[in-house]
Amino acid sequence: MNISKKTLLTVAFSAFIAVFAAGCQGPLEKTTTIGYFKSERVDKEAEQIKAIEDEAQKKMREMQDEFLATLQSRPEMTQEEFQQFQQEQMAKAQSYTQSYQMQIRQKLDVALDAICREKKIDIVMENNAIHRNVLMGGVDLTDDLIEKLKIKEQKQETATQTSEQAEPQGSDAKPAEQGKEQK
Repeated sequence: MNISKKTLLTVAFSAFIAVFAAGCQGPLEKTTTIGYFKSERVDKEAEQIKAIEDEAQKKMREMQDEFLATLQSRPEMTQEEFQQFQQEQMAKAQSYTQSYQMQIRQKLDVALDAICREKKIDIVMENNAIHRNVLMGGVDLTDDLIEKLKIKEQKQETATQTSEQAEPQGSDAKPAEQGKEQK
């Protein structure tokens, strides 16, 4: 019987979660509610996430075009100069990638926090094609998460439109009222 380290770690982690969840019940015997979301669906369907990913892909294409243009404009570049330039570009790309990943994580965290408060979820886990952390049971939060990310974007657009519409009306109304008061 050959058990891989990965299988052993998965079993150990599952046992730890089970013990932890049982230990959290305490004297009131409160049950722990576990929620999960399917990250592939969120990536494909959540408008805010797609917008960040589209922006990241656009930025990476721009950087690649810039890299190729620089190479073409400087054919006399030595091997050392090329390696230094390549390292700088890779560091820049990594920085942008981390920035976009952080933006996505922040949006997910805010949305998940709100959903957990609404649905009284204690633990949230991410399920994806490679790692299914919740095999049975649990509350699927995927649809709620996708909807929350859509709603937030629509509310922001509506608030922006409302404030833009309110400004001109407010500035036009004041001179008219002042003119009436002066007469």
